[in-house]
Amino acid sequence: MSQALQRLAGATVVLATVTSNAAMTETLGGLAPRGELIVVGLDPTPLEVSTLGLVGGEQKIYGHASGTSREIEETLHFAGLTGIRPLIEEAPLTEAQSALERMSSGQARFRMILTTGR
Repeated sequence: MSQALQRLAGATVVLATVTSNAAMTETLGGLAPRGELIVVGLDPTPLEVSTLGLVGGEQKIYGHASGTSREIEETLHFAGLTGIRPLIEEAPLTEAQSALERMSSGQARFRMILTTGR
């Protein structure tokens, strides 16, 4: 992940919605100078960070509770205007338990979205 971000000149901001601190940590090497990691996903294990990378790259890590309904609406509007699209895995509603288990165990690569098959 970090190498892919660096090939694109580094990320200015990474919004980490994943529930895996290992995945969040991997994005740190892909931040541009003065880049920011904003953490909204929760994982009870510690986030392992190299202070050398933070200080040397003048990078920042923030924690942020998902916002108010108005903030979420504004975020979705911004995403629509700029073409931002989520990376997701889909599963039929009939497999909801399996999808939940994949998310809870960290096996899901992205967010799991349940579909009705329509």
